[in-house]
Amino acid sequence: MRPSVLSEEGCLRNERGAVLVTGLLLVLVLTILSVGAMMSTATELKMAANDRSSKQVFYVAEAGVEDGRSRLQSSGSASPINDNAPSNPSWTAFIGTPTRAGEKGYQSSNSSHVLFTPLNSSVDYVVTITHKLDSSSNILKWGDSDGDGIPEENTSAGEPIYVISSEGRTPTGAEKTVKIEAVRVPVITAPAALYTEASTTLQGSSTNVLGMDHCGTHNVPGVITRATVSQNGHPTVTGSPVPIEENSTQNIDTQAIINRLKKNATSSYNVASSTQTGMNWGTPTPGATQQDASSCSQHNIVYFNTQSTYVKLSGGTSGCGVLLVDGDLSVNGGFQWYGVIVVTGSITFLGGGGKNVTGGILAGGSVSADLVGGDANIIYCSQGIRNQTEYLPLITLRWAELFS
Repeated sequence: MRPSVLSEEGCLRNERGAVLVTGLLLVLVLTILSVGAMMSTATELKMAANDRSSKQVFYVAEAGVEDGRSRLQSSGSASPINDNAPSNPSWTAFIGTPTRAGEKGYQSSNSSHVLFTPLNSSVDYVVTITHKLDSSSNILKWGDSDGDGIPEENTSAGEPIYVISSEGRTPTGAEKTVKIEAVRVPVITAPAALYTEASTTLQGSSTNVLGMDHCGTHNVPGVITRATVSQNGHPTVTGSPVPIEENSTQNIDTQAIINRLKKNATSSYNVASSTQTGMNWGTPTPGATQQDASSCSQHNIVYFNTQSTYVKLSGGTSGCGVLLVDGDLSVNGGFQWYGVIVVTGSITFLGGGGKNVTGGILAGGSVSADLVGGDANIIYCSQGIRNQTEYLPLITLRWAELFS
């Protein structure tokens, strides 16, 4: 009997040993899982902190970029950055404290360097603004160098392109740099008081198309057309170097101009064969006579999508700014506009009532001025054209986030 008892005791010891080993293995597995979970949590927390820090410093850098971009639009900023050396390749503006600007090369003794205080002193950024240069150190511009109404990068026409670089820094020491290329909105291409793509009819002794600049010294032809001009009843047309330029090779893309500016429209309308009466988008101050330039300090962009039909403006409509019409435009009765009118189709001036457009008109189709009668006056005004885009925010041409 005794061997049997010893055998049972041995089995029990073996079973207890197996349970112990199994328990230790379970503890080991649980320990490994716990350590892994802790390491994963720590990694996730670290990643979240890094992501939060990265976003924070990115927003700081973006704030610096916007500080520079908004202040370069000098006519609309309370603290403008004026480029007093637009032809100086070395001109550099800095935004930041003298210490931070010094880190980026600012020298108070350098006449090409100017320093500005940040608009937001609660965040730490330093901004440098330079002219964009080509490989020969020529200042690059954004403008319509070939006269087709579409701006492009060039060295001869338009507005200087600015390279705005902003370095943001957080209290933890994180740094990020954002760089953009930005430019003021170029002046609308208006080579004459009246530009047309198709045949133009000027009728009546009370019709006046005046290309001599009534607001400056930039005289232009009264009419430039890619077709011909018919004159009936002795209308008055003046301009330089010639009053009328027919069969012109200049081909302005009026649709491209409209597409570029309609995104900034202050008033937009979708219409079809519609008559709009007594509309007011600003009230120009008239000149001494209807043949004199009006003036206005308001800036609107009015856009009509006529769905390939027309819009008729009648009953004493007036406005200041840019009038954009996808389709045909008919003006009936009294009409006063200070700025630029761009139409993809034809323009017709009808009926009585004084009509004065001070600035310029571009039509993708034909123009009939005073087809029935009345008093139509189109008066070239370079300032009235230029003023309509200089208040718009800068265009961002390119954007980049730089990684160290």
